[in-house]
Amino acid sequence: MIELPVQRDESGAWTHPAFDEFCGGREYIPKEEFNEGIESLGLEWDCDLLECSESHEATNEYMLDATFVIWQPTKPSGDGWFIASIHDTEDGPVCIWLRKKEMV
Repeated sequence: MIELPVQRDESGAWTHPAFDEFCGGREYIPKEEFNEGIESLGLEWDCDLLECSESHEATNEYMLDATFVIWQPTKPSGDGWFIASIHDTEDGPVCIWLRKKEMV
């Protein structure tokens, strides 16, 4: 999977086509299966949640319209991170970040 330009829709969502294919159309993947699948691709992942954002404007937008267009997810520390998906969940908007796994 490589970084692609993020073009969010009218709700604020976007999913990398290869990540969408990886998920196979499922809304939920058990964490162990997800971790194994991501690792088998030579990647590591992290996430950011709107509820952890310090942007009151973004939180208010979601509370009022159920959209998250103005939310700018925080990139994890380190190099090489790219967005795999920004989407809504039953717990609110989440951004999944991916990068090639560093060899130690």
